[in-house]
Amino acid sequence: MTDSTRAAPVLTTGRPLDDRGDPRPGPALELDREGPSARLLRESPHALVSSPGADTWATLLERPTDGATDRPGPAVDHDRPVLVQWLGPDAPEPPAHVHPTTETFEAVEGTLTVEVDGRTRRLPPGESATVDAGVEHTFRNATGGTVAFRAELPSMRTVASLYTVWALDHEGAFGGDGEYGRPGLLHALPVSEDVYPDTETAVAPVTVQRALWATVGRLARSLGYTGIDEAYLADAFWERRVEQPPL
Repeated sequence: MTDSTRAAPVLTTGRPLDDRGDPRPGPALELDREGPSARLLRESPHALVSSPGADTWATLLERPTDGATDRPGPAVDHDRPVLVQWLGPDAPEPPAHVHPTTETFEAVEGTLTVEVDGRTRRLPPGESATVDAGVEHTFRNATGGTVAFRAELPSMRTVASLYTVWALDHEGAFGGDGEYGRPGLLHALPVSEDVYPDTETAVAPVTVQRALWATVGRLARSLGYTGIDEAYLADAFWERRVEQPPL
């Protein structure tokens, strides 16, 4: 890293890395070096992670006590993980879902669109929205640029589900010939079963989802499709696969 690169007004980071640690073709995260999301990235005690196929990056700002991946409940509601996430223009909208606890979104840069119980709310930088427990919601980037937001998630189990899917993208699980992509049904079912009830997708009634987990999901696992793997929470995994910002 040269002095001129460090002094550049735009911070370019988050590119996928090859086995030698060199950037490979894929999306890059470009930030205003003095902007609020770049400052949060520099302050984060954890690695920058990404999903090139989903045009998404994230870093864990706050993590509960090491090893805490418990289901959310009264004893742990005060001890939540906090994730900063960047959505590129091509980032997909997550399926509508619910949590057994509240979830708070705070826009950091760009305008975050949040759908809560069928109502649309657009959050400019500095504004936040709290979704009550059991209320269906989703979010998206409806702009032509990158949107950064801070989210207080229900549990580390929820974080582990995201990191598992993003790690599988880096491992070439979703695209042909090791290319990046997005999970299909056989990858999604084991993860959705493992993260339930911390996150419950609203694409179908729970009874239908349970039937799918017991049939198609069981077949997927027998074929080698895996659910949540907490090994993907390790910073070392991401430092080998994602370009990290300069210190």
